[in-house]
Amino acid sequence: FINDSNIIKKIVEIIDPKKNDNIIEIGPGKGALTNSLANKVKHLVVVEIDPLLCSSLQKDFNGNIKIINQDILSLELNDFSGYNKIVGNLPYYITTPIIFKVLQYPFWNKIVFMVQKEVAERIIACPGNKTYGRLSVMVQVIANVNKKFNISKNIFYPQPKVDSSLIELTLKKNNKVNDLEIFSKIVKKSFGQRRKMLKNSLKGLIPNSAYNKYINKRPEELSVNDYIQISNNI
Repeated sequence: FINDSNIIKKIVEIIDPKKNDNIIEIGPGKGALTNSLANKVKHLVVVEIDPLLCSSLQKDFNGNIKIINQDILSLELNDFSGYNKIVGNLPYYITTPIIFKVLQYPFWNKIVFMVQKEVAERIIACPGNKTYGRLSVMVQVIANVNKKFNISKNIFYPQPKVDSSLIELTLKKNNKVNDLEIFSKIVKKSFGQRRKMLKNSLKGLIPNSAYNKYINKRPEELSVNDYIQISNNI
């Protein structure tokens, strides 16, 4: 839980809530961020897995807030296709699965997530960087990524062992990928054996002609656009 009101204020400024916004908040906890969004938007849905926290939120909030006691990973996001922003302080242990899930439902135009600092570095990483990988490519092909600021572990209670970062994703209007499912399979297969050259890791998955230009390269050497070109060559 965040104890610092100044950090909450900075996060809200980046979310930039508008009166016509429909927002999904993941992991509201005790409602520190919820409280700052509740009366500024049209609809606010909060998804909290802890039933005790949900009971507390039910007592504190009503009106335009809907509280869902469920694991975000099992929630049917198609039911919220009219929502334009997703925000939240993501649990460290399921951060990556949550991000991969919301990428599959691009009804949003903006995401603001607080994540472990190391995860944020992976998300914004460039080709050639040791932290550049599948997560980097899959996020960057869907959205423009901006790491806003780091957040010290000292402002949380109980205090975690690592610092956090706030990231902002804005949906790309045209990601230029012909088939996102094929693109995703290629990226996953490539980085599944990241020390191998693509001619070995992609062998049997796609024809050599699709990636002949990159056949002797390792996955971290390719840019997002390179992966788009390979995918679209099929």
